[in-house]
Amino acid sequence: MYYGKITNRMNTPPTITESQPPRLFPTLVSGFNTVANNIWLIAIPVVLDGALWLGPKLRLDQLILPQLSLLSKSLLQAQGADFQSTLDSMQKMWVQFFTHFNLATLIRTFPIGVPTFLSRETVVDSPITNTPQYQVPSLGNAFLILLALVIIGFFLGSLYFNSLAQATAKSKEKVNFEKLLFQFGQSIAMALILLVVVMILAFPAMMLLSAILFINVQLADFALLLGIFAVLWLVMPLVFSPHGIFVINQKAFPSMMLSMRMIRYFLPGTGMFVITAAVISEGLNMVWSIPDATSWLLTISIFGHAFIVTALLAASFIYYREGLRWMQETIQHMSTPMSKPV
Repeated sequence: MYYGKITNRMNTPPTITESQPPRLFPTLVSGFNTVANNIWLIAIPVVLDGALWLGPKLRLDQLILPQLSLLSKSLLQAQGADFQSTLDSMQKMWVQFFTHFNLATLIRTFPIGVPTFLSRETVVDSPITNTPQYQVPSLGNAFLILLALVIIGFFLGSLYFNSLAQATAKSKEKVNFEKLLFQFGQSIAMALILLVVVMILAFPAMMLLSAILFINVQLADFALLLGIFAVLWLVMPLVFSPHGIFVINQKAFPSMMLSMRMIRYFLPGTGMFVITAAVISEGLNMVWSIPDATSWLLTISIFGHAFIVTALLAASFIYYREGLRWMQETIQHMSTPMSKPV
């Protein structure tokens, strides 16, 4: 197959071929049908959400909040009494966050990971009255736990994405453990690449925003809005970066480059697919959030969220496969000599 290499012809706008690029609604329907016919695909997110909900909670409030209190006192001494109201607001915010934070939710890794409903909600309550809750004793232990959660999260995410790739393929294959380990490694590599890029871009962006904020607050708000749009414009072409790892077994960086080139030159309408999927997911998340964490009705939310998100991800794999097929046919058409001179 051609997919592994992309020639310079990709910089030329595609010409018309007999086939058509993937269509929005038929692709979404195919994604939902795939999951309905392979309901086992939702097992990993359901089990993981169930563990986050009913399993032991890893707390950091007794470790972090005293340190934040000392930091607030130091800032108050440095800034003076005029800074008191700001510090009080920040303190309330941190108390609210850490008293409802479960360190285990960080098992949800990006960009490849298992989509869990409760990693967004960060609930510490459950219908079980005596749910074990453990206070992490030190920052060293917190770091080791975090590292273990990230590794487990990427492995489960690789297994989950591998399952989706197999379910959306025309020819079914058995799970290859060696291939799965390769995909696991490339998932971590992709996350590290994105982390480095974010760190490189974040520092000058924060410096610029601080300078604008010093000049004018309203101008800083406008600059922040422009920055958000710029980030979305940069991120959109990378939306199919994970798919290359699991569909055509590419390494992380080539997969990211393929995603950018495919969307820039061949599938500029991908934005509508992503927006539609996001609207469906976020809209239904409002429904899933209705039951309280102490009610067993939250089980419906967990299953519903797992089905919808898995179906949308399955649709994205179908969209990617169809996009690759159309891209390949388009490039082959562009490479074929014309029968008559123009």
